[in-house]
Amino acid sequence: MFSGLSFRKKIILGQIISFIVFFALLFPLVDKMAAYLVRDSLIESTSDLKNRLKKCGTEEELIQSLKRQEYYAFFRMSLINEKGLVIYDTHMGRLLGPGFTPYYHVEHNEVKEAREKGVGYVISKSDTFGGKFAYVAETFPFQDKIYVLRTAFPYEQILELTGHFKVGVMLFSFVILLFFNILIWMIISRFTQPIRSIIDAITPYQRGEQAELPEIVLAKTTGPNDEFQRLASTFNSLSSRIQKQIDDLRSERNEKEAILESLGEGVIAVNEKMEVLYINFMACKMLGITRRNVLGKPLKGDGEKIHQELLQKCQTLLQRSQQQSNILTDSLSFGKERKTYIDLVAAPKAHGTGAIIVIQDKTSHYRVLEMGKDFVANASHELRTPITIIKGFAETLHDNPQLKASQIAEITEKIGRSCVRMENLVNNLLRLADIENIADSRFQDCNLIPLMENCVHTLQSLYPDAQVEIKKSLDQILLKADNGLLELAFTNILENAAKYSDPPAKIVITMDVEDEDAVIEISDQGRGIPVEDLPYIFERFYRVDKTHSRRLGGAGLGLSIVKTIIIKHDGIITATSELGKGTTFRIALPLRHHNRL
Repeated sequence: MFSGLSFRKKIILGQIISFIVFFALLFPLVDKMAAYLVRDSLIESTSDLKNRLKKCGTEEELIQSLKRQEYYAFFRMSLINEKGLVIYDTHMGRLLGPGFTPYYHVEHNEVKEAREKGVGYVISKSDTFGGKFAYVAETFPFQDKIYVLRTAFPYEQILELTGHFKVGVMLFSFVILLFFNILIWMIISRFTQPIRSIIDAITPYQRGEQAELPEIVLAKTTGPNDEFQRLASTFNSLSSRIQKQIDDLRSERNEKEAILESLGEGVIAVNEKMEVLYINFMACKMLGITRRNVLGKPLKGDGEKIHQELLQKCQTLLQRSQQQSNILTDSLSFGKERKTYIDLVAAPKAHGTGAIIVIQDKTSHYRVLEMGKDFVANASHELRTPITIIKGFAETLHDNPQLKASQIAEITEKIGRSCVRMENLVNNLLRLADIENIADSRFQDCNLIPLMENCVHTLQSLYPDAQVEIKKSLDQILLKADNGLLELAFTNILENAAKYSDPPAKIVITMDVEDEDAVIEISDQGRGIPVEDLPYIFERFYRVDKTHSRRLGGAGLGLSIVKTIIIKHDGIITATSELGKGTTFRIALPLRHHNRL
């Protein structure tokens, strides 16, 4: 009953119950008290009258004195001598007539009690008047004899008097008790004010309206040694420690989430009911779902963008991992022209609380393997062709020594071109290995403006009809770099721009400084690169048009070399293209290399 009530409500209810119990006990107590008060009052009045009678000299004077007090206090008065004779009664003369003489009175209980104890008190019905009376009898000595003074008072008047007395006592008690309860309530309210202040201070945090536990400040009426002030100080200290722990946990959680968000793999955590507890951006991207639609809900979804096959694989592997309490793996591949390879690893959490799955995109790994195979095949083909040519022409020279000088010169020229072709392929491979292991000592002060002009001269020596325009807002752009490598990177881009454009090639070079980066943009109006190939053009051995690249002598290493050079200079290279309209390469190089500040 009381367990669900607040402290203040318990106090109110306790006071109400005490109020009721008090009055329940007060009623019989007041009745007894009123009876005793009436009895004592009647006895006291009888004693007062008795004391007056003691002053009389004769029995006749006693009777005359009683007659004078006939209507003073009592309804009826009787005087009984030592023989038990009623020598006077205030009512018997009127009842029996003027010739009344003393008679033997029937012994009454109050008279018997008075003779034994000195005072007798009885409430009984009067045979003479037919109603209830309160009788008091007292003995007193007179002329060496024991007389009894007996008085009577109507019981109805006594009841009326006691009724008024009880009402007065009850009203007085009610006022006193009410005042006492109000006083107690005020004292308790005063004493519990600090507790209410504490509750009011922490309630907004409990409801989620505040992000942090507030500091509790009590009124100035509570001193530093007050128990409530010490309680508030203790609570503030605990709140500070709890808040620090919460901040540490939040920081740790944010750090872990930041790490998980930065991963290239998708990560999903579910509970034992397969409800998603966490999913990072990469997993959402791979599955084609949004975080807000799955967090706190079962791992499922509908829609055209959702990869249902991968989603089903994840659900199955997570369930099996929890059932078997073991780490499970699976793989998936999809796509026709450009395949995507996915590896899945699911692990159960401790105590059967769910599982975690990691989705790894292995497409680039498999693509590197495929490109390596393609490279080996292409390199073998590239090397086989010139070797075959060289071998064929060598046999021709060996078998036909009588050939003309012009024929021999033509054959030797073709043999030389084939050797150059093989040499370029080998040099590119060696150059890649050299760039990846470049030493810091090779970075020197470099001015990009003259370096780019040298690259343009080199291009025009190979493609005399190429039209190249350099747009620059500065006369010099200085940074730390390897001049030879940067020149190789710019030249490769310019050669590709000319090679894959219909003559005459039109190329625009823009050079500027943005913030702390040197920005170079090289744009052409060539045939462009398909959108689906753009993400892979900087990968090794990758060629957009294998037939065209083979015809032009490419092996898919040029742009890979360019990107490696730019990365070694802490730069960024990106490409945008549109089929039939051309391609733009944007290079951003830091003016201060972070390894060589």
